[in-house]
Amino acid sequence: MSLSVPPKTTLSEEKAIVEPIEGKSKVDDEPTPKGAEQVISAYAGWPASKVIRKFWRLYLRGVLVTFAGIYVGYTNSIPGSIVGNPGFVKQFGTVISAAGVVSLDANYIGLWGALKFVAQVVTQAISPITANRFGLRFNLWILTLLKLIAIIVEIVSTTWWHFLIASIFAGLSSGFVGTSVTTYASEIAMPQMRGAALSAYAFSFALGQLAAAIGLQIIALTTPYEFRKAFYSQFAILGVWLAVLVFLPESPVWLHKQGKVAEAHRSRQRLIGKVEGYDQEREYKVMAQEIQHSVAQTQQSSQYSWVACLKGTNLRRTLISTIPLSMQNFVGVPLMFNVVYFFSLIGMSNAFTANLIITCVLLGGVLVSFYLVDKVGRRPLLLGGGVVMSICVFCVGALGTQRLTSAMGGGMIALVAIWVAAYSVSCAPIGWIALVENSTPQLRTQTAGIAAVLQSCSGVIFTYTVPLMLSSQYAGWGAKIGFFFGPLAAIFTGLVYFAVPETKGRSYAELDELFERKIPAWRFQVTRTSAQDAVEREREGLQDVAQLRV
Repeated sequence: MSLSVPPKTTLSEEKAIVEPIEGKSKVDDEPTPKGAEQVISAYAGWPASKVIRKFWRLYLRGVLVTFAGIYVGYTNSIPGSIVGNPGFVKQFGTVISAAGVVSLDANYIGLWGALKFVAQVVTQAISPITANRFGLRFNLWILTLLKLIAIIVEIVSTTWWHFLIASIFAGLSSGFVGTSVTTYASEIAMPQMRGAALSAYAFSFALGQLAAAIGLQIIALTTPYEFRKAFYSQFAILGVWLAVLVFLPESPVWLHKQGKVAEAHRSRQRLIGKVEGYDQEREYKVMAQEIQHSVAQTQQSSQYSWVACLKGTNLRRTLISTIPLSMQNFVGVPLMFNVVYFFSLIGMSNAFTANLIITCVLLGGVLVSFYLVDKVGRRPLLLGGGVVMSICVFCVGALGTQRLTSAMGGGMIALVAIWVAAYSVSCAPIGWIALVENSTPQLRTQTAGIAAVLQSCSGVIFTYTVPLMLSSQYAGWGAKIGFFFGPLAAIFTGLVYFAVPETKGRSYAELDELFERKIPAWRFQVTRTSAQDAVEREREGLQDVAQLRV
């Protein structure tokens, strides 16, 4: 989010602990007084493993909210992958070959995906407004209800345009993910556990995809023409998610911004539970001063609004937030996660089995990413994953120039599996992590909305055009489409190197300082902040006191 930067000051000069007066509608807008004391979290220097053990309830709640990913992943995958089911093709197919074989119109498949993304863009633009006005829980409920409507419409659909309406409702629902699930998990998590908690969304999404792949494989092997069983099964996943949703409190950060201090304290207490030695007042002040510092930054960008996301340090941060998420479309997601349709078109008879194998790889990779995002870091994973995915899509294109054989089919599955493994530890978890970590806290929902809208805009284009590129009804590229995605993947990997910083283990206050100082992306990890200096001084002071006592 940054172009122009205000005169450089230290965090201790800028930050003040501002306790909103109960009943005020917003965080105190008064300028932060200079020389105000900076309060450091008592757990600032702790390693992630120790923090997670001590605050296991908070960590568990951060993971549980991301279980929405199971609901979203399952309900997205069922209608997306069912296009290879013979019963579905018989019901919705409109293209009849000279031999009398019925098939789906690639144009309709493109429309189902494209209009879903268009609908997603609409709610991604609206969802930050509703989140700021009504809270993050409100957005979570809207996400859930819109997806429920999509399920019902899928069940009663009999024509391609009925199914199009279901896709639109599914897209409207997905537009609330960035400003509900991931923002909520980010706001309640401590810095050391934030990466793992946010990675849990990608894992949950993959788990939902795996469940969908298993369900579709069972239907394909047993009752291939009873495809509506897959639609009915989505109600079971809804029940799992509702069991979590009804017990979630509102985000304490949102409550503090609204001036509801007592409610914010109660929310934090519910989330954290009873932890020995935990100083609720001190840690609340740490949260409050981070919000207030964000307020001061935003004031320097002139106002609290969407426009503020495009001014000062916010502009750079907004742009950075869009790159890892948008990268998903440009490295080949519209192709690789349309694998049932892709494999069916190039003549592979085991498309559903291949889809199940690849989804298992995705789930395993995302599970590994829980450890890697906080151990290795976000930036190295994005760079390494980008290189591997670029090579894989080029190789897919090369295989597309050869006649399909059994061995070639196995090679194609292996390449897609390697691509998915790289994706699952890079773009899959880090796309959403980078979105919430690189944004200014006070503008997080607006930034999330902008980044998600930009990602969806590219999604609209690719989701509509990829089926047309693949199908012999139109362009007929088949696997040679890999030559289209290869250069795009390489370009975005280069963008990551020059633009996306390492945020591992950094508090939002530290990230604010690094962006204010215009530190280059490749220098973030090795640059010391005033918060680190303050922690070191505090430790030295404690050591001096201990020595005096001895």
